[in-house]
Amino acid sequence: MRKALKAASLMALAAALIVPAAPSVKAADMDMGSTKVTIGGQLRERLEWWGQELGTGKGAELGATYRARLNIKAELSDGVTAVFTPQAVGYWGENGQGLGLGDTTSFTMHEAYMLLSNPFGINNVIVKLGRQEVNLGNQRLVGAVGWSQAGRSLDGILVGYVAGDYGLAGFFYGKLNDAGTQDAWFRPTTTNEPDIDLYVATWQGKFKPFGIGGTYELTDIYVNPTSSALGADANVNTIYGRVTPAFETDFAKVKLNLEGAYQSGDFGDADFGGYMFSVGAGANFDQVAWAPSVFIGYDYYSGDDNPNDKDLDAFWSVLPTAHKWLGHADAVWVNTPFYQFNGVGLVHVATQKVGNFNVAGVKDLYLKLHAKPLDKVALGLDLHYFKSAEDVVDTTTNTNYGSDIGWETDFALKYKYSKNLCLSLGYDYFNPDDAMKAVKGDDKAEHHVWAQADLKF
Repeated sequence: MRKALKAASLMALAAALIVPAAPSVKAADMDMGSTKVTIGGQLRERLEWWGQELGTGKGAELGATYRARLNIKAELSDGVTAVFTPQAVGYWGENGQGLGLGDTTSFTMHEAYMLLSNPFGINNVIVKLGRQEVNLGNQRLVGAVGWSQAGRSLDGILVGYVAGDYGLAGFFYGKLNDAGTQDAWFRPTTTNEPDIDLYVATWQGKFKPFGIGGTYELTDIYVNPTSSALGADANVNTIYGRVTPAFETDFAKVKLNLEGAYQSGDFGDADFGGYMFSVGAGANFDQVAWAPSVFIGYDYYSGDDNPNDKDLDAFWSVLPTAHKWLGHADAVWVNTPFYQFNGVGLVHVATQKVGNFNVAGVKDLYLKLHAKPLDKVALGLDLHYFKSAEDVVDTTTNTNYGSDIGWETDFALKYKYSKNLCLSLGYDYFNPDDAMKAVKGDDKAEHHVWAQADLKF
């Protein structure tokens, strides 16, 4: 019994720091000899209406998407666990669903991994091998992108060491892309095939042993894209640190947030030198009516002011859950695909577009207000003011469009219909300014209304 409790505690702490928690409500537990099988799942339906989508000219369009996941967990002997999460994701009416016999291509395996607790009798160690969700800290650099119906999962291996209340040391290796040509025995048949590896070393913990609340994190991330199309191999290393101390007072729980990251490495003759930082403070007033909370913060992602030199000064945020930080409208990102590696850098003021513009970076001043007027009702209002870190310049005409990106307002209402079902309604508004208008080629504001039903069992 003592060994089983120790293994359970080990898995719980690891889940809290690196891997997402499993659904708390279980549909079925089946005892199969020495194997305990737990089955749960999720069905999420979302309706979305775009009154106006920035940069596309689309408007007054109604659509719907869905996520259907089945969570299967088999607890075996000697601390061995197998987890499978098949999922189907798509949109209503896809491939003529209503006109024909349906679509058979939307099924994927979101997670499929084995988990070893205390392998070979080595205490306080876990090993996760296979496809898995990976959330590093607050997901600013690596996250599972929960808002996306498909989500993100990585193929790889995680080795973690739990040091009691002090934290978790983890190493993760993942294969991000391996799109080359292999024969039937998985032997490469071409040279310089597309190949991207991810290496992560992290130490994450809680301030509880020091008498205060909050968490801390120190992480190093290395990525090495290889492709003949790039003309050169890239090496990008990101060192990242975060502290989020929290303090209990007589009137509120006060929390602070300090983060920073710096990138080094090379791409051919070019050198990386991007950086980011984030500062913020807030408070939760749990003893007051409606239990309001407020948080104000400022994020800075460096840009590249000179696309003609050898320096790549724009910060690349690797695999972030950007939707969590840069506005619900998803109009502003800090990420571009690997195939856009070039002399102007890796991040831009607008969604995945570099074109003729320099890579300008992002500055975000934001305010988050949340309240719970009823036991089953929660309200949220987020306000963002975006600027670019460097002026946005059309490099073909040398036209300077300044640094003003725009304003965003996000409102959300959540209603807990039952223990298993949560209903949500939201409205996102983005008003572009000169820099965004130039990049997107559109001066109209974006309106996005969404409604969601999220059922977990």
